[in-house]
Amino acid sequence: MPSREPINLFVYGTLIDPQRVAALTAKQFARVEATLVGFGRIESNLGYPFILPSPGAVVHGILLIDINPVSLYRLDAYEAEGDLYRRQSVEVLVADKSMPAMTYVGHTICASARQASRQQDGAPASTGFWDATTHARDLCASSFNEH
Repeated sequence: MPSREPINLFVYGTLIDPQRVAALTAKQFARVEATLVGFGRIESNLGYPFILPSPGAVVHGILLIDINPVSLYRLDAYEAEGDLYRRQSVEVLVADKSMPAMTYVGHTICASARQASRQQDGAPASTGFWDATTHARDLCASSFNEH
């Protein structure tokens, strides 16, 4: 259930596009560049970026200011919150000042990446190109407990 008070939402993928946000919420929100420290961004083979906790990593994105509860509900539905992503509290940096925010962290998308990488475990040796799926599996393994 969405918060009753407006919140700040850190976005790093498709929601960076103000037209997409407006199409989903029928609103335009103030926005500023922001940085999230301690998370890494993964480009999954499923076509959606996601972030996971990763010490020393940094994600650059946009902070949407004062999201109202109805808009947050619509954005949660778009992001499949609780299924593909989990919305969680974080601290972001805006002009070197720490601010509380919420963001969407990989959840089922992480499990999908794990499954895809397990299927590749029996595949022939790597061609030497960086394998995003294997990287996602490693980050997921260190970030989430297997259920």
